[in-house]
Amino acid sequence: MNLRKARMKLLRVALGCLVLLAVFVGPSAAADTNLMVDVIYHATGYLLVLAGLGLRMWAILYVGSKKSRQLTTTGPYSICRNPLYVGTVLLTLGVSLGLENLVMCMFALAVVVPLHIAIVLAEEKHLRGIFGQEYVQYTQCTPRFWFRLSAYRSDSEVSVPVKALRRAILDAVGVLMIPPLTLFVDTLRQHNMLPVLWRGP
Repeated sequence: MNLRKARMKLLRVALGCLVLLAVFVGPSAAADTNLMVDVIYHATGYLLVLAGLGLRMWAILYVGSKKSRQLTTTGPYSICRNPLYVGTVLLTLGVSLGLENLVMCMFALAVVVPLHIAIVLAEEKHLRGIFGQEYVQYTQCTPRFWFRLSAYRSDSEVSVPVKALRRAILDAVGVLMIPPLTLFVDTLRQHNMLPVLWRGP
């Protein structure tokens, strides 16, 4: 698990780098000069953010705080083994496109996605050690990242711990803070209070 913790620390550093890219790298030049390109960036980004946030909240409500104590195989976990991580990647790409920041998007694809994959592989080894054959059978019928919608199943009732509900709410609030923060950064740039060190292609 030490290797997993090291990878999680690397992921936090990578996410910190994404924040710096969001602040100091300007929007794509193509989006700045072409209204249609600008609309495509924003629409795609918005849809990915909604999909990522929805997936993360759905997954949090199902897995709660029982990730290493009970194998969750219903709800989003019946169609994909790692909906939380998939949701995070969708959110990251969505925010990057919404900001028209191709550099941020490329960094996410080149660094953040591979780090997520490495963390997932380490977690799979950990879960295999805890749940044994039950987990092996689960991996055989549920894709790691893609969705098998035909495999969906859920209990008629889901018990949601307060901690999980709080985490889902914090996720939503964090995402809802992105648009005003973006406007704040744009305002600082317009008044030359925040330098744009580089502009995307």
